[in-house]
Amino acid sequence: MSLRSPVLRRVLLSSFLLSLSRAVISPLLVLTLGKQLQLSLQATGTLLAAVLLVSALLGLYGGYWLDRLPRGPALGAAAVLMAIGSLLLPYGHSFWLVTAALAAGELAMVVYGIAVKAILSDLAAEEQRSKAFSMRYTLANVAWALGPMLCSGLLSWRELAPFWLGGLLALAGWLAQPRLPDAGRDPSAMPEGFAATLRTLGGDRVLVWFTVSSLCANVVYGRFSSYLPLYLLTRMGESEAMRWMSVLISCNAIVVVVLQYPLGRLLKPKRLLRAIIGGFLLIGAGMLWLGWADSLPMMCAAIALFTLGEIVLVPAEYLYIDAIAPEALKGSYYGAQNLATLGSALGPALVGVLLAHGPSMLVFAAMALLCLVGVGLAVYSERLRLQRRQAVGACGASVLPGSLS
Repeated sequence: MSLRSPVLRRVLLSSFLLSLSRAVISPLLVLTLGKQLQLSLQATGTLLAAVLLVSALLGLYGGYWLDRLPRGPALGAAAVLMAIGSLLLPYGHSFWLVTAALAAGELAMVVYGIAVKAILSDLAAEEQRSKAFSMRYTLANVAWALGPMLCSGLLSWRELAPFWLGGLLALAGWLAQPRLPDAGRDPSAMPEGFAATLRTLGGDRVLVWFTVSSLCANVVYGRFSSYLPLYLLTRMGESEAMRWMSVLISCNAIVVVVLQYPLGRLLKPKRLLRAIIGGFLLIGAGMLWLGWADSLPMMCAAIALFTLGEIVLVPAEYLYIDAIAPEALKGSYYGAQNLATLGSALGPALVGVLLAHGPSMLVFAAMALLCLVGVGLAVYSERLRLQRRQAVGACGASVLPGSLS
C-alpha cells in the first residue's frame, strides 16, 4: 500500500492519538502515584521503573500473540485497555488497583507500539516503509511535545482533567482504527508455542546483537531529558537548570518535527547500515559537544546534532528489523527489539553514578563510548547476517539487500 492509503493514514492517526493520550498524563504520573499511595519519591520512582521493566518484558509475549491473532482486534483491545488505565488511575487508593491501572496503560502502549510497527511492515509497500516508519516516529514526537502543554492547560481547570482527556484520546484512537486486511500469515511457519518462539529469537544472533546495539542507543537518547538536568544542576541553580532544559527539549522537539520525515524517507535498504553507523556517530558527537559547550546557544547546537543522529537511527533500526524478520514472526521480532527500551531506564542511573564519582565530562565521554560500542555491535550483526545469507544462499523477503560497503 501507498502511504496515501486511507488504511495506513488511519493507522498512523490512531497511533498519534494513543501517543498523545499517554503524553497528556505522563507529567502527572509521579505526583499521582505519590499522592494516591502516600509513597516517597524514591518508592514512587522504584514502582514506576518496575512497571516499565515488566511492561517491556511482557511486550515480548505480546509480540508472540500478535503473530497468532488478528492484529486489528488486538490493536483495539490495547487502545481500550489504555483508556481504562488512564481513567482509573486517579481514582484508585489501594496499592494493587493503582498499580494495575498504571501497568494496564504502560503494557497497552508497549503492545500497541509493537502492533503498529508490525502492521506498517505488513501493509506498506517495501519502498514506502521508510516513509511510514518516519511518519509514525514524527507523529509520536509531535504528540509528546503537545502532551505536556495540554496537561498544563487542563490542570488550571480541573485536577483530573488530563486523565479524562487521556482516556478520551485513547478511545478516539480506538475509533480511528481501520478494518485491517488479512495479512495471510502461514501458521506452519511459526514455532509451536512461546518457548519455541523464544528459542527461535534467541537463536537468531543477528537479532540478539542488533537488539543489544539498540539498547546502547537507548541508554544515550532514550531518557536524555531525565539525566541532562542532573548534569546542569552541577553547574547552576535549579531554576536556571530548568530554564535551560526547557529550551533544550524544545530544540530537540523542533528538529525532530521539522526534519524526521524529510530525512527518514530517504532511507534505502542498501544503505541501512550506513545510516545506522551515521546515526550513532552523530549522537556520540552531540554528546561530546554537550560536555564541551559552555553556553546555552552552543548546547542547543549540540542537541540539534544529537537529534539528527536520533532521527536517522530510529527508523533505520525499525527497517533493519523489518528486513531480518521472517514474515510470520514480525510481531515477535519487534517485541524482542522492544527490549532495547530497557536501556532508557539505565541512562539516568548511569549518569547519577558517574557524576558522583568523577568529573562531569566523564558522563559525555561514557555516552560517546556507548555509541561506539553500538556501532561495533551493529556492524557485527550485519556481518553475521551476510555470513548467514552466504551459507544458506537465501534471497527471500526477509533478506536485507546490500553489503557493508
